Amino acid sequence: MRFGHRIWIRGILLALASGCGLVEAAIINVTTNDSYTKIEGANPGDQVIIAPGTYSFRVYLTKAATPTNPIIIQALDSTNLPVWDFGTNLVENAPGSYTAGDRGRGGWQFSGAQNYKISGIVFRHCRTASFNSAGIRYYNGTTNLYIKDCIFNQDDNGLTGGSQNSQATVEFCEFNSNGNTNASLSSPTHNMYIYGGYLALRYCYVHDSVQGENFHIRCRDATLEYNWFARANNYEGDLMTDDDFSGTGPFAQTMTLRGNVFVQNSAPGNHSQVVVLFNDAGQANLTLSLHMLYNTFVGANLNSAFVHLSNADGTQMTAEISDNIIYGTRTPTLVETAAAATITGLNNWLATNASPGSLTGSIQSAYPGFRNATAKDFTLTNGSTCINAAGGPVFGLPGREYFQNEITNRQWRIRAAAKDIGAFESTSSNAPVGPYDTAPQPRLGISRPGASIVVSWPLFAQDFQLSHSTLLRPPTWSLITTNYITNLAFLSWTSTTQTSGDFFRLVK
Repeated sequence: MRFGHRIWIRGILLALASGCGLVEAAIINVTTNDSYTKIEGANPGDQVIIAPGTYSFRVYLTKAATPTNPIIIQALDSTNLPVWDFGTNLVENAPGSYTAGDRGRGGWQFSGAQNYKISGIVFRHCRTASFNSAGIRYYNGTTNLYIKDCIFNQDDNGLTGGSQNSQATVEFCEFNSNGNTNASLSSPTHNMYIYGGYLALRYCYVHDSVQGENFHIRCRDATLEYNWFARANNYEGDLMTDDDFSGTGPFAQTMTLRGNVFVQNSAPGNHSQVVVLFNDAGQANLTLSLHMLYNTFVGANLNSAFVHLSNADGTQMTAEISDNIIYGTRTPTLVETAAAATITGLNNWLATNASPGSLTGSIQSAYPGFRNATAKDFTLTNGSTCINAAGGPVFGLPGREYFQNEITNRQWRIRAAAKDIGAFESTSSNAPVGPYDTAPQPRLGISRPGASIVVSWPLFAQDFQLSHSTLLRPPTWSLITTNYITNLAFLSWTSTTQTSGDFFRLVK
């Protein structure tokens, strides 16, 4: 059998490594008749199921689980979520096992916890006498915290934490009207306030902060992608100095904003900026970096700077700003000390009267071609100048997009390609994926141009790796870690040395 024929018949195999293998563990059922002890007593591998109803006790979690045996805490009914509502009672006065002076800092607190998975909980009215409580607070090196389908509403801060090397992933959540106007303007409250560490935020609806920003980030590295941010009271968000830096450095912090929608407040407290980088601690030897890619900004015609590098003190800052729709402002960027800043970027949509500055290849017209901006439908009409206008090398292409708006929210779908400017691809048509849906599996494709073989897979699977074997059921697979090519439609790998009977799969 010829080589090309065998590859086509046998050579493509998709297998997803899912990290299975949970040990036998307890199912812990919690109702409104129970207390915090049942939740806090969960051990690695246990699953805590919480019945609908209103709960008003504090939860303090410290166990060290593992990636293969996490502690899972979830709602019994994803259509009728349990609510942690402290009402007019301060969190520190509610029942709970933790008795230290900072017990009021969060309705649920994770201290040094590892590998917890939380889903389907509402956190409401989490407030403290010092005006800095939160629905969830994680700190003291908490890692692999996964928060899904949770709602944070009318708390001092929705989510806080991230001390030392803490790490959290937040998906499919809503942050609504968090903040406390009683807090000092020098230490304001936000929809989320992350002090440091590492954060990923995806498929979330973050809106209507009461005092400060929708996101106030001090992480070493933060990725906020495929979210909908709307109507922050002050300005949408920022990257500021990590609270945990010490010594002489050098220090570096990076934030990536990819595939998000920003809808500006019509009367924000600070209308000079939308997203800002600022070394508020005056940390020496610090570089702050931003990747702003494939976002759609809908401004309120206040001429706010879409990206502000606030470096009057000479702090080194860099920003890559590419393939964004920057609508409703004439000022895409603002820099205070140009000698200490580098802004690059290409293929952004700007208004006709906007000043591109150092951004190159800008597409300028009167209107970007939104389908129905009044109804907050910012997908593109067929005649939009943003279609097929993206391109060039960027930090990371979007393979997904937020679905759909402020009513149908907190979902994502596969982005058909990354050829269009902004958060939405005009040719995307896949079904949306919600918090409890099975994620679509990427499929491998194969072609044989001449003597080579080309294996390809979609952009939404950029976090997968290709592996190879000459056996259908091998004891081990060999990862292929080099020579991937990414274009605006897919990833691919090319080989001229494969022999007959080769098999490939994607692993994550």
